[in-house]
Amino acid sequence: MSLSLLPVDDRVSVSGQLDPGDMKEVAAAGITTVVNNRPDGEAFFGQPKTADLRAAAESAGLKFLDLPFSGPRATVDQVRAFADLLAGDDGRIVAFCKSGMRSALLWGAASLANGRSIDEVLRGARNAGQELGGVAELMTALAQSARR
Repeated sequence: MSLSLLPVDDRVSVSGQLDPGDMKEVAAAGITTVVNNRPDGEAFFGQPKTADLRAAAESAGLKFLDLPFSGPRATVDQVRAFADLLAGDDGRIVAFCKSGMRSALLWGAASLANGRSIDEVLRGARNAGQELGGVAELMTALAQSARR
């Protein structure tokens, strides 16, 4: 498979569904951490299980963070966990879900919590083909709740 890792900033990319077989290619692309935003069982066919994704990622030398949610319903704890990852890890990250939209939303809320402007977040998401203008208020509220 040829990966489609769409950068939202200089360290983070978003992607649609990754498969266990993609993890070596992800590592070869310089990614150090994979973030799963897709819950198990969302699709009846073709969706790999989180346990298989984690095993393949770790086998390829990648860190794996499981932060699954449906629709725009990220939690404050998930935003905080992603914000901590962004603040503390100097490696490159890919976050994935079905299309990349949820991952962009979580990145956006975490980035806002870490002090980025809404304009930076919306521009980064747009550069990755994700339009987050309709969830700007939600991201801002999540970010405010997640700030330490």
